[in-house]
Amino acid sequence: MTEPRSSLIVPLLKARVPAEIQLEFPLPAEEEPIRDPFAGDLYITYALEIADEGAPSGRRYEHVARRHCAELGVAPGELRRRAVINLRDLRPELGLSWYPDVRAVTVSLGGAAGRGTLESGLLLDDGFLEKLAQDVEGDLVVAVPARDVFVASGTGHPDGIDRLRWAVAQVWAQDRDAADPAWEVPAGNLLTHNLMVRRGGVWDVLPS
Repeated sequence: MTEPRSSLIVPLLKARVPAEIQLEFPLPAEEEPIRDPFAGDLYITYALEIADEGAPSGRRYEHVARRHCAELGVAPGELRRRAVINLRDLRPELGLSWYPDVRAVTVSLGGAAGRGTLESGLLLDDGFLEKLAQDVEGDLVVAVPARDVFVASGTGHPDGIDRLRWAVAQVWAQDRDAADPAWEVPAGNLLTHNLMVRRGGVWDVLPS
């Protein structure tokens, strides 16, 4: 039996730009990708993850607009919950790589395949976040400088926070030859310089 297309919905985090680019011919409201606010300069969109051998990652993403919701049988208000469930199903393997010298961890989706494109979507998975928060002191702090980078520590680990800021700098480095190759990502995947802190189940920007 063919899986319903609703099982392909995944979360895609994006960053707001200082000034929205106005299209000469704006899309009709029903064609606009659905956006949900998140925290800081980040917001959530949703997409269908479709296998595509021609794409660099082997996958392509089609944004979900309001008109798609009826076709998919998913109400707009249910997209976030559905996307998180699908993320767990599509990426059942979590790779946690703790740094040996500080209390900080890099999380990857896809097991041996390495980083994918949806690691930042883990910011929406409350169950995973609650477990991860138990492994650090203080409030959970996460760096998602790019869509496929997720590095975490806690407010009780100043050296861990420094490592998160280092990871952000590596990802955003303009001189790619000077950056750690492990952090090189396509420019289109870049998200934010901010670190995010989770308090009482709510995300906010960690003050500098």
